Amino acid sequence: MLMILSKVCVSLYLSIYAFEAPVRYGLFLVGKDWVILARDGLMILPVVLVSVSQMVRGRLDWSFVLFSGLIVFHGLVLVGTVGSVVGAAYGAKLLINLLTGFLLASQLVAPKRWMLRLFAVLWCVTIAGAVADKVGVPFPWIGIETVIGNLTVDVSKDWSIQDPFSRRVAGFTRSSISAAGFIPLLAIVLMGASRSLLMRTFMAVVSVGAVFLTTQKGALLAFVPVVGLLWLELPARALMLRIGALVFMLACVAVPFLTVGLYLPHSAGVFSLSSFAMRISDTWPQALVWIQHQQLLVFGVGLGGLGGAQRLYAPDYFNPADNMFLLLYAFFGVFAILYLAVLAWRIAQPARGERALLVPSLGLLMFLLGDGAVISIIEDQAAALFFGAAVGGLWLATGQGASARSGLAAVGPRWRRLTRIAPIKPASVA
Repeated sequence: MLMILSKVCVSLYLSIYAFEAPVRYGLFLVGKDWVILARDGLMILPVVLVSVSQMVRGRLDWSFVLFSGLIVFHGLVLVGTVGSVVGAAYGAKLLINLLTGFLLASQLVAPKRWMLRLFAVLWCVTIAGAVADKVGVPFPWIGIETVIGNLTVDVSKDWSIQDPFSRRVAGFTRSSISAAGFIPLLAIVLMGASRSLLMRTFMAVVSVGAVFLTTQKGALLAFVPVVGLLWLELPARALMLRIGALVFMLACVAVPFLTVGLYLPHSAGVFSLSSFAMRISDTWPQALVWIQHQQLLVFGVGLGGLGGAQRLYAPDYFNPADNMFLLLYAFFGVFAILYLAVLAWRIAQPARGERALLVPSLGLLMFLLGDGAVISIIEDQAAALFFGAAVGGLWLATGQGASARSGLAAVGPRWRRLTRIAPIKPASVA
């Protein structure tokens, strides 16, 4: 029952994400913009239910203890540096998606039956929305702004670009960034589940074309290599995805620092270097200055120390980060390097557990780390969820013993399992 409820929560969450623009537009029309916040409860509920279930039985799993400890510690750092409890809570809300994805790893990385069908439907709908937006269908939500509290939220932002080829499109999602990130995530999972080479080829070509329509360069450049590697034979596929994920991780860390002082022309055009040039000249240097001035020794600024949380306690210094490592370094300080090093070590480990999860997990990580070089992906709800799922899937695939299961997926009719916990795995309901 707990597993079914959790899968329903995640399914509703992803469905709302896929249709966020019309959902927000409908709430805007009735003056209930704030109701969108109820969506976050769909991520929190599974975590609360699992943790309470475990505590009742006196067997709280290590992942809950570790996650809670890190949240409290890094949250207190932010309270000490900028004095914002709300900012720390905002940062914790972002990371909840990682934990939920970790718990539901096998259900998200290698979904079965109705979850797989849902992913296929969301993939089709997201692509159809992007295409319809590109050809000029007048969606009523394009360019609207909703206000929640004192925060202004753009929905399907109108970039005032008249050329239909150059115009960024979002379709039914909230932004073009959302569409360009969501399509590859779904495509990688669906391609991993398909046994037909023809079907995988069709999904790859259509997905790349749809991401191209969004004009999001980072997502396109990260997705194309993953698609190419997914066509390799299995032994070579896993090896090259490992190498690709590690290379993209290094790029994610190095790009903001290696580009310091680099000059790029701010030219116009659908795939110009203008946005990348702005990151080099403004976004990344200003983020580094903020971190340097606000950080507490080696602990960074604290949880919520950069990005969206700044709009709550330092709106005049808001910086979108546009790089996952800068966001993580602001959140965790030098611990960000440690956390990425642990992930890199796990990526390099051979498959010893659930091998079916290995390739899709590596594919998801490679794409997310590549896109993370120019986007702070942890702040995107779907990206954070699938990032946690990819880490959990990788943990299961490279862990000891094929019997390990993702925490919520382990729940079944045989209730005796509730008293057992495997030594290495994502959180169990036990």
